[in-house]
Amino acid sequence: MFLMVGPEDMQASEKQKEHHRGLGGRYLDQQQALTGIARSDGNTTGQDEGIIRVILTADNHLSAYSPKLSPTKLAERRRRLEMAFQQTVDTAIKCRAHLFIQAGDLFDRVDPRNQERDFVAGQLLRLQSAGVQTFAVSGNHDTPRQKTEQGGYAPQTIYHRFGGMHYFNSSARIEPVQIEREGLRLAIAGLSYSPGIAPGADPLDFVEIADPESILAHSDVGILILHAAIEGHAFLGEMETFVRKSSLARFNNFRIVLVGHVHAYDRFSNGEQVVVVCGATERMEFGHDDDTVGFVYLELIRDGIRYAEHVPITPQPRHAVTVHTTELWPNPKRGEGSDLYMMSALAGKVPVLSPMQYILQQLEPYCTEDAMVRLTLEGPITHEQYQTLDLHAIWMYGHQRAFSFELDESNLRLKSDLLQFTIERGERIAPRDTLEAIIRERMEQAETPDERAILTRTRQRVLDGYDELAGREAR
Repeated sequence: MFLMVGPEDMQASEKQKEHHRGLGGRYLDQQQALTGIARSDGNTTGQDEGIIRVILTADNHLSAYSPKLSPTKLAERRRRLEMAFQQTVDTAIKCRAHLFIQAGDLFDRVDPRNQERDFVAGQLLRLQSAGVQTFAVSGNHDTPRQKTEQGGYAPQTIYHRFGGMHYFNSSARIEPVQIEREGLRLAIAGLSYSPGIAPGADPLDFVEIADPESILAHSDVGILILHAAIEGHAFLGEMETFVRKSSLARFNNFRIVLVGHVHAYDRFSNGEQVVVVCGATERMEFGHDDDTVGFVYLELIRDGIRYAEHVPITPQPRHAVTVHTTELWPNPKRGEGSDLYMMSALAGKVPVLSPMQYILQQLEPYCTEDAMVRLTLEGPITHEQYQTLDLHAIWMYGHQRAFSFELDESNLRLKSDLLQFTIERGERIAPRDTLEAIIRERMEQAETPDERAILTRTRQRVLDGYDELAGREAR
């Protein structure tokens, strides 16, 4: 088995190179390595015979919904998701790929909008017209949880019925199909996400291979498509289902395992198997690095993977800004007017800014027109300090400058000077502001004047009711 790596590995250490040699792989020099996408510009020659070109993508999350976005911005966000998926299709056509493999979560939901369904149909038609065969599984977002949800049908089913893709709908049976391209016989199989297994369980438990024609045994290369976390490469701290390496090894006739679900690119070995995790085509949450977003280009030969390259896609910017209360009030026992505070400020140890000014200063570099920003306030805080924070003004500042803005104050801890200990907050300190913010967001998302009128009346009744209740409790 030859395992050739992409340009991102050219600077690998000698130790890393030795590791890959131990897998039966080889490193070629940089000029030889550039035989991938850069070479595949549509002018293939006889030297490509015996090489299968593959585009691998997953976690495109088309038709994703966010309640925090206005209808206009939600449409723009969905357009970005479509553009990222289209980039994978464009590359497949440009490099004359033989296979286009989608490893789950093509859609963000089991009932995507017709607009996204039509968009995917158009992209699949482009691939089909270019002679690219498409294979897919469904993921945890676009697999129905039970038969009463969408009749148990994933949205990919319709494309399968009309020949736009080969969709492996089973989560219990591996049923290989055989294709012949460039003189090679490939056995391709896939497992869709299984929603019925318990957290911590293995999706491959009790899975059987249904191969009455011995397709796998008579193929040059076996490819298995999964949508699952793999042991050692799962999300930390989550009790989710994951494939154990020992169970994956039971299916060692599939020497190439192509995986979706984890939103970051990875490639590793499991015995004689090579596992490629392609990552997402857009950042779907805060905390992931931009360079993990993209898809994968592969070249396969009789001995396995000849070349692998992660192709990056520029995502929509996301910034998580955290401000601790000790940055706002470095000396909580003595206020901003104290001599100790002024001495610290002059020494450059604390900002000579009000807490509000300091927060806005931290936000300013990140609140750009296309950025999604989350501000987290955390740490101990007194009632008096909290009253100095105009959270509505902070929210308006971010909302007016960024593509989207979230304010998370759930990690603030209310301090009691009388009891001399910190009380963990189980709810927001300013529920009235929270109510106003929620209703305001709903009004922005309302699509008709009637909805907005109802929300306006509801807002006043809710706030009047809260004020009455708060006044009664105070008395």
